[in-house]
Amino acid sequence: MGSSQSTQILNEEAESEGEEEEEEDVNGVLNNRRTELDNLLVKKVLEQEPEMLPCHASASPLSPQLSSLGTPRIGPSIKVWDPYNVLAPPLFSHDRSAVTQVYFISHGECDLNLRPDLIGGRCHVATLTPNGKRQARALAVFLNSEGVRFTSVFSSPLDRARSMAVSVCQEMNFPEEHVQSSDAIAEMSFGDWEGIHRSEIYTPETLSLIERCQPDFSAPSGESLRQVEFRMVRFLNGLVSGLSEKLRSEHLSSTTHHNHSRGFSLATSIHRPSLTRKKSGKSRFQVMNTTGDHESNEEIFNHHNDEQHLGHINIKSPSSQHSPCIGVFSHSLPIKCLLTGILGCSPVMTHKICVEDSSVTVLQHSWKTGWQVKRLNDTAHLRLL
Repeated sequence: MGSSQSTQILNEEAESEGEEEEEEDVNGVLNNRRTELDNLLVKKVLEQEPEMLPCHASASPLSPQLSSLGTPRIGPSIKVWDPYNVLAPPLFSHDRSAVTQVYFISHGECDLNLRPDLIGGRCHVATLTPNGKRQARALAVFLNSEGVRFTSVFSSPLDRARSMAVSVCQEMNFPEEHVQSSDAIAEMSFGDWEGIHRSEIYTPETLSLIERCQPDFSAPSGESLRQVEFRMVRFLNGLVSGLSEKLRSEHLSSTTHHNHSRGFSLATSIHRPSLTRKKSGKSRFQVMNTTGDHESNEEIFNHHNDEQHLGHINIKSPSSQHSPCIGVFSHSLPIKCLLTGILGCSPVMTHKICVEDSSVTVLQHSWKTGWQVKRLNDTAHLRLL
């Protein structure tokens, strides 16, 4: 009896083990099939092209737009739309401690300030008043006293902003012909409403509609607050990306030129051991050499054609680096929209920000912290009047 019972128990254990092995085999096959299906699905996803969403004028800044740095890719075919260049790595990583300062200057008093009953908008015929011209001269004196030296200057194409830029640059000895116009920093367009009395347009019904639709409301043929924010932020990021691209290209050119010069000196040093390479004194750029040759840390070369229109920039060793300083002459409302974009709040909050005539707003950028508001609506220069 004992032997038969033990045999029966062993048979039952063997059967249970066999069933467990069969279950494990089935589970293994199922897992393998799931893995194959997952891999196949991933492969199909990576091979397909994404849907190209249309770009509407009222699209938000985070709507799909072509990146100014090119379209980044994840995997072999998946395109990532990155309008704010969030995913793009810095183009110039030679010195990530570099800091860029951008002075946003609102133009001085103009004719439109004397007609608050009219809807101004761009109004190309508006010019600086005599008081606005005095504000420009006072600002230039104040910037000179602070030691501000612009490496490049941009201006709205409207006359009041352009006149402000030229007046300030003349006092600061910045060449007028180097002041670059950009439509991206122009005043907000009110389209067909410009020049019309406010009382005719801003009826209670219209004001109610505007309040419900903000920040995407736009006058006929005009712009919305969100559109102004988008073009201003894109312009601002374009300054840094363009500057970085320029510095990188100049650095590569310098390294290549240094390598050729170093090869020449090595070849000729057999006959002239004391030969040293003479450095030109006509340089506008100085960049650090990355070859480890401490005797020739800086390569000097001339720069004649600036395709990026970023002005003249001096790049020195990290111990004495001069931060690029850019002047931007624009209008109060676009500057407010830019600040809402930098601070990450709705463009509707522009009425909470004060940007007065001829005021200075300073933004600072580094690859470590991104954009920061360093100074806002500074009108200290008006005390000189």
